[in-house]
Amino acid sequence: MKPLLLLTGGNGTVGRLLLEQLRRSYRIRITTRTVLDPYPAIFETEDEVVVGDLADQNFARSAVEGCHAILHLAANASPAASVGEAFGNVSMMSHLFSAAREFAVRKLVIASSIHATGLDYRDGVHHIDPAHAPRPCCSYGASKIAVEALARLHQNAQGDAVSCLRLGLTGWPLIERQYAHTWLSTGDLLTLIDAALNRSPGFGIYHGVSLDSTERWNTKNALEDLGWEARDRWEVDTTQLPLAASTACQLFSTT
Repeated sequence: MKPLLLLTGGNGTVGRLLLEQLRRSYRIRITTRTVLDPYPAIFETEDEVVVGDLADQNFARSAVEGCHAILHLAANASPAASVGEAFGNVSMMSHLFSAAREFAVRKLVIASSIHATGLDYRDGVHHIDPAHAPRPCCSYGASKIAVEALARLHQNAQGDAVSCLRLGLTGWPLIERQYAHTWLSTGDLLTLIDAALNRSPGFGIYHGVSLDSTERWNTKNALEDLGWEARDRWEVDTTQLPLAASTACQLFSTT
C-alpha cells in the first residue's frame, strides 16, 4: 500500500496542479475548510477529503493521524490580509507541527512565499539569498517568516526532513510585467515538490521560481540540498506585457 500524504489546501490552485503527480507515490488525504458542492472533477474516489479548519487543534490532529508525510499549502495567502488574518497561518502551522510530533510524521514540505523577502525584491536586490535576514513586504509575508521559524525549531528538535518553499507566482499565466521575475512554471513546481518530498533529513528554505526568475532569487541551495534546479523559461516576451494597474503590497516598485 502506498504511504498516506496529508495535502492541506488541496482544493486550491497549487494543490490541484499537484494531485495527479502525487497520486503516483501516495494515497492522498485532502483538507478543505468548506464542503465541496459540487464535488470537483479533479478529485478521484480514492482521495480522502476531510472538511474542517486547521486552526482547530483537534481537527489538525485528526487530519495528521495515520499520515506518513505532510504537504502544507493551506493559508490565508492574501497580501492585503490584516496582521490578525495573516497570523492565523502561524497557529495553523503550530497545530500541524504538534500533531506531526505526536504521530511521528518525518517528512514535511511547507509552502512559504517570496513575500517573506519582498522588500529586497522591490529594492532591486539580485540573487536574493534565502539565508539572509528576510524583509517581508506585507503581513502575509511576515506570517510566512514566523512559519519558517517554527519549521526550523521543529526540525532541530525532531531531526525530520523539513523544507520551506518560498513559491513565486504559481498556477497563473504570466500576463503582467511586474510578475515576470516571480514566476514559477507548473513543470518546475512539480519537480520542486517531488524533490522536497524525497529529501534526506534536514532543513532548508528554498526559493521556488523558474529559470528566468533566478536572476533575482538565489536557488543554489535547492540544487545543493534537494538536487533541484529550475529549467523552464518565460512562455511569453515579457517586454511586451502590460504593467499591472495596481498591486496588493510593497513587493513591486511603484515606479
